[in-house]
Amino acid sequence: MKNLQIFLAFILVSSCNPALDKSNMASWAHFSIDDDLPGEKWGTGGPTLADYDGDGGLDLALSRRSVQSAYWYEYKNDSTWIRHLIGSHIGLDNTLGTTAVDIDQDGWKDIVFGHVWFRNPGNLNDKPDTPWEAVDYPSRGHDIITIDVDGNGIDDFMIYDGKRISWFDISNDLEEIIISEGYDDHGGLAPKGVGDIDMDGDVDAIIPGFWFANPGNGRGDWEIHSWPFTPVPKASYGRSTRSWLDDLDKDGDVDIVYSHCDTGLGHVYWVENTGKGHSWISHQLPDPPTRDGDVEGTGSFHSLGLADFDLDGDLDIFAGEQEDPDTYMEANGLLAMKPVGLKERGVIWENNGGSPPQFTPVVIHIDNPGWHDASLGDVDGDGDIDIATKVWNADGPNYHADYW
Repeated sequence: MKNLQIFLAFILVSSCNPALDKSNMASWAHFSIDDDLPGEKWGTGGPTLADYDGDGGLDLALSRRSVQSAYWYEYKNDSTWIRHLIGSHIGLDNTLGTTAVDIDQDGWKDIVFGHVWFRNPGNLNDKPDTPWEAVDYPSRGHDIITIDVDGNGIDDFMIYDGKRISWFDISNDLEEIIISEGYDDHGGLAPKGVGDIDMDGDVDAIIPGFWFANPGNGRGDWEIHSWPFTPVPKASYGRSTRSWLDDLDKDGDVDIVYSHCDTGLGHVYWVENTGKGHSWISHQLPDPPTRDGDVEGTGSFHSLGLADFDLDGDLDIFAGEQEDPDTYMEANGLLAMKPVGLKERGVIWENNGGSPPQFTPVVIHIDNPGWHDASLGDVDGDGDIDIATKVWNADGPNYHADYW
């Protein structure tokens, strides 16, 4: 969002957290991408920001389970996004993870979902409604991310379905290479659970409680190591996180940031890498404040991302609570997806510096925003980071996608 032009959409100051000072708050404007997504039921894959039409700007793609279809949204300006059909496929009735990657190496970003990927026709700038070819492949996944695993300069993609983590070699006809399997999570790799943890020059990967050391080119045995993950007792869907690896404390190595998701009473942590992945210090971030009169507690932080949102030279942390009113799991002694009546929040923890760095939570939006697998990028081309997101399971009457 343009720093000098945008206005403050929501300011939240909590008496229980005096560290929240208006002078430190970022200003954000809220726009609608689509205020009525196709289909009437829960379940949306994505969103994923990428330049699909080759015009140099970011567009957005997502899928809807109930209509088994995928769409891309052409960005015109902050208030105008034009929806175009990518295609339909039965595999989209059970998908969540989404990523953009040039699978066929023709210079155009394709879209990968679980079970199916869609080939970008390459002429969308002139003919935006051109159908995309659907191509089956044998996989499904809660988490799908783009990363060059084997270091050959060509992006591949990695999938974690809660049981098995593997990567798909784009240079070798989407060969699946299994990293490790036999787990019982709901998710934990996306949106950026990859980085050089051991500082040996290649890309490693994490899931809740474990990280895997790349043998060098992605093939062979990935050595398994542990890291200090703090689970939520009686979590709604078991162990599940959003994860991001980056050098948060500016000491030259990558740290872990993760948020609990797919459960109520989630929290956000950063885990300091103090020994090339062999020693760690866990830090819990302060929970976001609650507006006077609102239900207290936290929900499922199903959106996570790191960026220098305030342009002060260090990395801040964004997380958002997903919109999901489900309580049926309480009958099995598990947590509901959120305390009943909780107003979901989008939060940026401002990095105040220090060693280790200290963080102040700033609420940028509250109530009915979605915050499910948000995607970060400079959409409007003004040099700072924007946020696009969508609803998973609506509290209200319709499903929508939004942009800040």
